[in-house]
Amino acid sequence: MHKRNPAIARAMLWAALILLALSVYEVATRMDAMWGPLKMFVNMAVGERIPLNRVMLYVDMSIFHTPLFMLGCAILAVWALFARRSRRASAALILPAAVLTALGFTLRLTLFGEMVRTLKLLPLVFLLILCVLHAVIRPARPHREPLAGPQPVHVPPPPIALQPQVIVQRRRRSERKRAS
Repeated sequence: MHKRNPAIARAMLWAALILLALSVYEVATRMDAMWGPLKMFVNMAVGERIPLNRVMLYVDMSIFHTPLFMLGCAILAVWALFARRSRRASAALILPAAVLTALGFTLRLTLFGEMVRTLKLLPLVFLLILCVLHAVIRPARPHREPLAGPQPVHVPPPPIALQPQVIVQRRRRSERKRAS
């Protein structure tokens, strides 16, 4: 189960790279939107010494959903870059990819809602499908070529009915002289 299918592994590489690029870009663009509430959160908790449970009431937590989702996608993409080498590792990637895909459908829609959601989820769904294919499809085994070398020579078996041969032994020279 350790062998990899090179075509699926190559497609997983590209899907993971696209997902990583989109995720990092999305997190970088969302940092500006997160900076204001985070600054307010830190000022209230540290500067004014308000307990954290009261500070959490004033901060809108929904602004963190998309960046945390995209951060999870970036971590999953890095994991997929390493998991594409073996079938077991890509099989272990199926459950986190499925959970992130399901969470992606629950995200709040923005200005261009469905289009942005589609662009975010397309590489993730493609990566999930490739992980399932990589875990299910076994790579083709190469045919073994016969060894290049001297081929064994086939010797036919001797005939079954052999006539007895009379073996005449020659006498040694010393025995012949004694006999004469």
